[in-house]
Amino acid sequence: MARYTPIELAEAFIRTGELDDALDALNPHLEANPNDATALRLRASVLMRLPGDDYARAALADIDKLDLKTADDYIQQSVIWQMGLGDWLQAVKSTEQAHQLAVNDDRITERLLMLYDQVGELEKAQRLLATLPKTWRWLQLSGDLAQKANDSPAAIEYYSKALALVEHKLDTVKNPIARNIMGMIVGSRAAAQLEAGRLAAAEADYRLVAEVFPKDMGYSLMVGISLALQDKLDEGVLLCRSVLQDEPPLEAMLREKVAAYPALKPLLERLRL
Repeated sequence: MARYTPIELAEAFIRTGELDDALDALNPHLEANPNDATALRLRASVLMRLPGDDYARAALADIDKLDLKTADDYIQQSVIWQMGLGDWLQAVKSTEQAHQLAVNDDRITERLLMLYDQVGELEKAQRLLATLPKTWRWLQLSGDLAQKANDSPAAIEYYSKALALVEHKLDTVKNPIARNIMGMIVGSRAAAQLEAGRLAAAEADYRLVAEVFPKDMGYSLMVGISLALQDKLDEGVLLCRSVLQDEPPLEAMLREKVAAYPALKPLLERLRL
């Protein structure tokens, strides 16, 4: 009869979702072999899936026992701080340590940028982005950060450069994934155009996004709003009325835009809302 090691048993239990049994296999093994790095990592991966702060802290304790931590260990630590304990600042610190060990790992870099964004460290995110290759993805994220910093002209420039690379490297006509990427970037640029007061450019961008994502009527509504802001009120009213007939909940979005752009009040009046 085949005999399985505690690690093999634990891995089998994890695959079937039997986490308590996995711990039962790992705990006595680690009591006898407290420095077994494979078992420590495996138990940490089990503990972090269980609900409650105590399990999360126990998982962190196992990772701390590792003599040599890898970038993946620090990422696991970061996820526990973020998802298990809600401590985003500690999650940032752990991800920074992971990034120091794997500066060319795009997955880790993107996570670090996301965390910087979430904790409001926009300057750190911008400094990191400045060191990265000018790929469409990093340019897109640079645009997002510029927009959050209320620098719409810079955001437009970043998004435009990202789009140029997407259109150069990807088939945005035949490849639906590439077309969706293009649509998302154009949608972000459209919002930046609107905030920068480049109304005709915003209208053109929103029209393009509405073609890419025809089921999302919000983009068609934004075309109508862009028209109204250009004093093309009749066209704006017709389009917005048509959209709201099909998607009444979008009235809330329209009211948000009216609050942000008081010049849209005549549009609301003409729509009798």
